[in-house]
Amino acid sequence: MGLLLGVLTFAVYMVGSNRSFGYDAAATFANFIATPSLLDAFAFRSVIPTIPVTQVATNDHVLLSLASHVIFSLTGSRSEVVYRLLPGLAAGATVGLSTAVLTRRFGLIAGLCAGLFIATDPLFVDNSRDLRGYSLAALGSVVGTLTLALPIHGGAGPKGNGRRGMAGGAGAGWSRWHLVAYAIVMGLAMAAQLFAGVVLVCHVAWIATRRSRSDLLRPVPAWAGAAAIGIAANATIYFEELTRHGLPPPLFNPTFPRDLALFLVGAPVLLPVALWVAVLGLGLWTQWRRPWLWTTLAVVSAAVVVLWLGLRPAFLYPRFFVFLVPAIAYLMAAAIARWWVLGPVVVVGAVAAVIGQAPTYVEDPLALPQAAAAVEQVHRSGQTACVVHSDEQVLSAYTSNFDVVTNADQLEHCDVVVVVSWGVDLGLRDEAARRFPGLTTLPAYYPAVVLRR
Repeated sequence: MGLLLGVLTFAVYMVGSNRSFGYDAAATFANFIATPSLLDAFAFRSVIPTIPVTQVATNDHVLLSLASHVIFSLTGSRSEVVYRLLPGLAAGATVGLSTAVLTRRFGLIAGLCAGLFIATDPLFVDNSRDLRGYSLAALGSVVGTLTLALPIHGGAGPKGNGRRGMAGGAGAGWSRWHLVAYAIVMGLAMAAQLFAGVVLVCHVAWIATRRSRSDLLRPVPAWAGAAAIGIAANATIYFEELTRHGLPPPLFNPTFPRDLALFLVGAPVLLPVALWVAVLGLGLWTQWRRPWLWTTLAVVSAAVVVLWLGLRPAFLYPRFFVFLVPAIAYLMAAAIARWWVLGPVVVVGAVAAVIGQAPTYVEDPLALPQAAAAVEQVHRSGQTACVVHSDEQVLSAYTSNFDVVTNADQLEHCDVVVVVSWGVDLGLRDEAARRFPGLTTLPAYYPAVVLRR
């Protein structure tokens, strides 16, 4: 059942995979993948002269960029389908593995419903169908958790009942190779998306509750190794951002905790939120005696508070915590195992989530291919196509035959101005629209415009 649902998830996620890259995915492809050097996957330099590396470094999900750069180097392919395969496979594997484990732990109905929740949750769907590392981080978090937990319990997940579960304690179940595998998997999860480090801290906190010095000390080298891999992979990104002041000024987002809670359980589609929250609440009730639940809630809450009230990054989104979706599925499975009637509730929520996402499921998020075609047509005619500064970081994923304008004076040498995103200087965009009154709209979820004199 896990294999079947995982394969089905991958197949459905690949429907519409030839649509254009989204904004962050296009910036990733242009700056870290479709470049001359494999080292560009680590954000060592800027490959677009007008875009400083600090402006785009945090778009680099290193593990995915590195794997995709290898594909680009070997094939030269620029097909969106090719580069969506790895995130889609990771998403299918996350759903399949979670379903299999939860089926063994809680029964067939509970496991299937939990897997269906993961596969249809909009937060997980949106961030697993583009060139992003979130599904890789989620898969690594699931595999890492199982690698740490199975030797303790000999079963499918952390029962967290305070007993040792194996003769001689947890340490007796962790072979050297178990811990090496754990370090590699969790390190790669952090290389895919640094926020997976929160899962690592959750593991440390959970093992600390077992009240065994040997249990706590034995995995320390594995934790250190995982942290070293994750930090090393992301070192260049954050060195550039912190030493060259690339991060924007702090910005307080007053609704972030609420947004995070809602998006983890179905937002922006409303019906799944109502249905899934109810099941999640009952799942929390079934597990409230488990130490791992409270340590996990404490670590995640602390991470949210530090980010929200302490660091206050200008860019703070619920998708950074997508690794929590399989954890929520665990709690839902626990509730369904206790009250089977909750299974249909989860299924109805999944159907509603699918219906809510269907209208834009295969739509281009940006009109990048169409804009690139317009730029190429202008270029072939011997005229000059221009883009407003900042748009070049995403349009470069499709073409480079344009000039970049950073001020109104530079508009004089342009024959056509193409605007593809919201991330440009709005004053300069409006001035271009005034000087170039001929307007053609290129359809997409966020349409592009071609401005002519």
